[in-house]
Amino acid sequence: MIGPKRDLARLIRGAMGEIRADLIISGGRLLNVYSGEILDEQEIAVLDGRICYVGPSAKHARGQSTELLDAGGMYVAPGFIDGHTHIGHYCRPYEYLQAYVARGTTAVVATCDELATVFGFPGLRLFLDEVEAHPIRVFTLVSMVAPQDSLLCSTALFTDEEVAQALQDPRVFGLGEIVSWLRLIQSDEELLRRIEMAHRNRQIIHGHTAGARDQKLCAVASVGISSCHEPIGVEDAIERLRLGYWTMLREGSLRQDLEATLKPLIERRVSFQRLILVTDSVAPDDARARGQMDYVVRRAVSLGMPAMQAIQAATLNPATYSGLEQEIGGIAPGRCADFVLLDDLEQCHVRETFIGGKMVADKGVSLVEGRPIALPSEMMHCLNLRTTVSPLSFKVPCPVASVKIRVMELINQTITAEKIIDVNGASGFVEADVYEDLLKVAVFDRHGRSEIATLGFLKGLGLKAGAVATTANLDENTLLVVGSSDSDMALCANTLIECGGGIAIADRGQILEKIEFPFGGIFSLYPWQEVGKRLSRIQSCLRENGSTFDKPLYAMIFLTFVTLPALRITARGLINAKERKIVSLFAD
Repeated sequence: MIGPKRDLARLIRGAMGEIRADLIISGGRLLNVYSGEILDEQEIAVLDGRICYVGPSAKHARGQSTELLDAGGMYVAPGFIDGHTHIGHYCRPYEYLQAYVARGTTAVVATCDELATVFGFPGLRLFLDEVEAHPIRVFTLVSMVAPQDSLLCSTALFTDEEVAQALQDPRVFGLGEIVSWLRLIQSDEELLRRIEMAHRNRQIIHGHTAGARDQKLCAVASVGISSCHEPIGVEDAIERLRLGYWTMLREGSLRQDLEATLKPLIERRVSFQRLILVTDSVAPDDARARGQMDYVVRRAVSLGMPAMQAIQAATLNPATYSGLEQEIGGIAPGRCADFVLLDDLEQCHVRETFIGGKMVADKGVSLVEGRPIALPSEMMHCLNLRTTVSPLSFKVPCPVASVKIRVMELINQTITAEKIIDVNGASGFVEADVYEDLLKVAVFDRHGRSEIATLGFLKGLGLKAGAVATTANLDENTLLVVGSSDSDMALCANTLIECGGGIAIADRGQILEKIEFPFGGIFSLYPWQEVGKRLSRIQSCLRENGSTFDKPLYAMIFLTFVTLPALRITARGLINAKERKIVSLFAD
């Protein structure tokens, strides 16, 4: 949320030295993101959590109780803003904020997708309370994936009345990314009603226009959707910039797009005025290994972006797009005193982080006392599934001896193709074949029938272990099991149902790795560092058991994401994403 309300008279008197400052920073090199200059011999005075003076000398604002901070020649930069991210999978949102604050992030714009798809409107309220307990400024967007597409998805949902109520909450900033742009260009009445609600409140709407071009991209922009974080190539980025989108380039856990987008944009010498660097999520294992927004800035600089422009794209630009430039995003009078001290500009190495003029992290360690809210007990162990899953549940009856089936074939960690293959059904069933890398996929319905709802097949994961399962996936967050062994698939399913959710890998009747997500099946209650260690072990185990992907788990969690090409799976069935329709496993 936005910082303390301005006491205008006190800020004026503080700037003039009539009221003494709480804090004065001197001896640093100021990164002025407004002018693009690095300024020496500047002093910054802070009063009531806001900056009241920036200039050559704050001596006039110094009093007996004023705290003096000598920056010791370090760079003084605005706190980083992650302009589009998600903080609800794997560990609780509070723990994500603990991880990020140590890396210089002082504000995030986040959508409550995970809690919303599991719990509906109570999930949004919980998210708002959860992030309010941490000093990082969280600007919350109402989830637009609850459900992502009501024709294809089985999640908790928001009513129009709940969306309207949410948008009136002062802690809510606008609407989250509208992923199903196909619904939008078909003039889906529900989406249009909710967009109009946000417009009436003069609130922001994030976009997600993966695959949209030309007329379709114009149609999305025409209704006031003002940003997109989905460019995966330079032409995607250029087209969105030319059409007036605030264009967000990602370098996070799920996607790393800077090599393909930013580097050629630099070569083309385009304006970076409407360019924003974001993560779109950084999982605890990656936060532990490389950082968060500090890593994105560092990566951008390594690809040839001048350090000042990279920092502007992670501070001033997201603040300006979000209408927050008078509050955050730069070091200037009236703004919140959110800043970082960098001891290396090119490497973007964060030494200390300040929010509201208070030090909240030092040398990579959060100084914020861990006082998150109490989580509701009724939201624990609530998968609504029974621990009686049998290996027979994973049998796929086959009507004839030879049949064609639709298979999800992984092109990369996020994209699938539909492949039609001939299979032998002489036994009366279609079976997985680990030697042909043909695995079964089972999706349960946690909100309905409490059993396997859909069975399908997958190629390209390369898994040689018997099964892997997860209850945290995009954006269904239900039990999904992949494997070649029906007995190991049942073992994984029952293991996760018993502990309330999580991730499990099994082979030959033994659990190889497991992490429990007892809260809603979406996150652990362990500190983020411990969750990071366990996620690293799970990804390593999947690689050691045959998968060639760097992060095999992510290939799994995208299988339920119904708006990326081409064949997907949910509790409703196999999904043809491009045509927005459910299709049969058996092809004509």
